[in-house]
Amino acid sequence: MEKYYWHLQEYKGQNTRFRCPNCNKPREYTRFVNSNGEYAPFEYGRCNRINSCGYFNYPNKLKTDAPPYKPEKINQEFISWHDYNFKLSTESDLVKYFIELVNNEDRVIKTLEKYYVKTNGDYMIFPYVDKRQRLTYVKSMHYHNGHRTKRIHATFKAKKGKFKQCLFGYHLLRDGAMINVVESEKTALLCAMVYPEFIWLATGGQEMISKINVLSKANVFADKGKAFMKWKDRINLTKFSMNELLEKSNLPEGSDLADLLEIELKGNNDFWF
Repeated sequence: MEKYYWHLQEYKGQNTRFRCPNCNKPREYTRFVNSNGEYAPFEYGRCNRINSCGYFNYPNKLKTDAPPYKPEKINQEFISWHDYNFKLSTESDLVKYFIELVNNEDRVIKTLEKYYVKTNGDYMIFPYVDKRQRLTYVKSMHYHNGHRTKRIHATFKAKKGKFKQCLFGYHLLRDGAMINVVESEKTALLCAMVYPEFIWLATGGQEMISKINVLSKANVFADKGKAFMKWKDRINLTKFSMNELLEKSNLPEGSDLADLLEIELKGNNDFWF
């Protein structure tokens, strides 16, 4: 097993977050520490503003006398389906956006049901279900005019153990199907509505790309720009193929596959990979 001597400092209040050396934002920078709790030099850390800054510097070759870091073993906790008692409303903002865009309410509802997605007002309830049909994590995200706002929170809190988030849509894996991976749940859902012949999974965040290592192979659609380069550096390119469709497009930095699909659907043009 590979030994790790540095890890990101656990959040224990504002004193454990610093001013980012790249974007200069205060209390957004997490530093690396060794197993004794000693800091690596200041330049080694990660900015929490993943999309707008993206600074990340791991101390790969930095030596320390501290012993290897041993992550605490925490039992995985699952969410009871009995407690997942939300409903699915066609009046919820993102659902209305999907129906208008795809122009097929039945397809939209069937896709959302396939992913076990629910709503709570204009919040979308995204469940992360593993291959054994266990609820590993549930995320609640607010949408306005079809776009995510900054109101995001975990719907459930672990009581004794810890939730270990799997890939969004992981329960849908089947033998022989082509697997495509994107970052956001919204993008995976829209792609599944337009191209249901493929399996569409989402990491649920740019820093969650390591979750794809459970797959034997997949096509990866990173957001355009910094995210593409970061994912390309972090995945095994002998197993996973980085699709460059967005990189070759005229869309702005940070655009994802849903942005491209929205343009094509509104223009009534055929869209092929």
